[in-house]
Amino acid sequence: MISRPSTRILLAGLLAILAPGGAGRPGGARAAPPADQPRPLIERASVELVLIEAYVEDRSGQPIRGLAAEDFVLMIDGRVQPISSLEFRDNRPAEALEAAPRPQPEQPPQTLPSQAPRRFVLFFDDATSAPAGILGARRAAEQLIATRLAVSDQVSLVSYDRSLRILQDFTTDHDALIGAIRASVDDPRRRNDFAAEVAARQEEIRALVPPGGERDNAIGQAGLLATSYALEDAVRLRRVLSALRTIVDALGPWPGYKAIVFMGDGIPENPIQIYADGFVLPQVNAQKAGDLRLEIKDLAHAAAASGVTFHAVQTSGLVAGSAAAVRTAARRSNSLESIALSTGGTTSSSNDLLKGLARAEESSRTYYLVGYTPEGPPDGRDHSVQLRVRRGGARVRWRRVFTRLAPSEARTRSIEAAHVLPGLYPELGIEIAAIQGPGAGAERVSDLVLHLPRDRVLFLPEEGHSTARLEIGLVALDDSGKETFRVARQARISVPPDPRAPAGRGLNFFCRVRLPAASQMVTAVVSDLSSGTIGAARLELPAFRQDEGDVLGLSIYSLSEKSLWIEVDPSPSASGTEPVVSEYTEGPALRSSFEVGESLACGFKMRARRATGARPLRLAIRHEDAGETTGERSVPVAVPPDRPDGALTVPMPVDGLPPGRYRLVILEGEGAASVERASLDFTLRPAKAQGGDRSGL
Repeated sequence: MISRPSTRILLAGLLAILAPGGAGRPGGARAAPPADQPRPLIERASVELVLIEAYVEDRSGQPIRGLAAEDFVLMIDGRVQPISSLEFRDNRPAEALEAAPRPQPEQPPQTLPSQAPRRFVLFFDDATSAPAGILGARRAAEQLIATRLAVSDQVSLVSYDRSLRILQDFTTDHDALIGAIRASVDDPRRRNDFAAEVAARQEEIRALVPPGGERDNAIGQAGLLATSYALEDAVRLRRVLSALRTIVDALGPWPGYKAIVFMGDGIPENPIQIYADGFVLPQVNAQKAGDLRLEIKDLAHAAAASGVTFHAVQTSGLVAGSAAAVRTAARRSNSLESIALSTGGTTSSSNDLLKGLARAEESSRTYYLVGYTPEGPPDGRDHSVQLRVRRGGARVRWRRVFTRLAPSEARTRSIEAAHVLPGLYPELGIEIAAIQGPGAGAERVSDLVLHLPRDRVLFLPEEGHSTARLEIGLVALDDSGKETFRVARQARISVPPDPRAPAGRGLNFFCRVRLPAASQMVTAVVSDLSSGTIGAARLELPAFRQDEGDVLGLSIYSLSEKSLWIEVDPSPSASGTEPVVSEYTEGPALRSSFEVGESLACGFKMRARRATGARPLRLAIRHEDAGETTGERSVPVAVPPDRPDGALTVPMPVDGLPPGRYRLVILEGEGAASVERASLDFTLRPAKAQGGDRSGL
């Protein structure tokens, strides 16, 4: 067994593979030192450096290279401060770098891009923007991805319609990005009537105010109606701002350039401005109730703390028509334009949406990183930045504000964002699986299993061992968003140095949970406390049906990779704050995706012992392409007489299968009369070179 002797678990296939091994540590593994034992003394010194992006151009818009620190004047909170460091970043494509002129000997050398590539989040406001403009933004984004991005740029596609959705997590695969954009075009969730509704409300309010004559009573009625509509709109607009804030927090830990490109009609400081054009409202208190300035300020503060650059592309373009319509469009774009200005980003209100997107991308191809060493501990306040260049004709755009958060607060923000947007946290390569057990009434039993590649986790030397410190969090929500399960635990994993151990050996954390039989959404967040890296993954569990309970614990294992298996105790008495010394054992890695060429086996257990003469069992592997089955392999399943408990382990016939999506199916019976007893989806991915990145980025 993997867990404590008192715990009966569902991992039937793994039990069969590991038998007759027992609980605890593998042979030769020494127990980790007690949690309260003093750690070895490590002397550490750190200097915090605030990095401020500065984009310097000449009058023709071309970047100016070769500047030194003495060419800049830096002011923080109105006082001139010394510049601690200066780097020039060049993120142009490789062919452009080769063709670029070399700096003169007296000039400081140019700095090539850091190892962390640029990250862009393309954000489509499908909730409050006219669908035609957002459709145009999607077409422009396709062209940007196909023609202008560098091969190393990582792009994520995000939409806010009725909720915040990841259309595509970070990837450098241009085809995948374009495919995700095209798939979202016909998604009915992206269509809204907000713009048409606002236009109709404006006409209704204007009709109440006569052009002349007695106006006081009419203005009062119009004001009440405008305030009512504005309060309704404020609810929808706040959700968009909250979604942007979540993305900002999610981007915070990324060490390279990171930007949000907002595409939409914009967010007004107060939606009352959209309706009350040309007359003063008497409902002052109601007007304040719809005010969004606090949320906009909070978004700007978060961007300053996370070092995120904000670009605003208004999808309504240049508005023609009445002066009121032009003013309304300007008011909707002003607030996000101010955030873009404070973060060193760009704005666009042109009818050429591709031009606006291209400007956002080009603005970060070449820039200076001005380093400033602040005094004192982080205070969480916004600090103003002024930057001047001592060169005639130079135009400079820079990050106008920075904020230093305490490390604990920054980490808390990132973890909260990871629970909302796990797709933006691929760094730890987490995979999550659910091993289904029996159901009783309105509940079901499941083993949740998290797999982490070991080379993504930082193991540090300690007491002759290699030790990792991790925090694991699991949250389950039902369809209404109600929380049905939560657990957070810390683990300290100490292993003896073993040069024979494969570098790719992973970690499998497992947790026995009781969940409602209704469909569930499970999110796992893991924080590496040694490196600061955060990873997350999400799994949707369909509703559990009692008639599907004949086969328990269906799971797939890689026999080519060994993993350390660690239990996450969900009991309320377990400590969630103090580090615990985690016992482990070794066994095959349980995952949901595998490389081509790995040797795989599946394990499961029949609910009841099979009677003599029962219909034969068969294992089938079906290739899934666009939701359709395009091929099938199957093998008979023999039930050995020495398995009275019904636990079975079956090698899977995957040799020669190409990369793709597959479904494992357990069938009972033969031919057309066979009955599907259980199924499980898995993926085969192309084999990667030794030591390659397994993140898919």
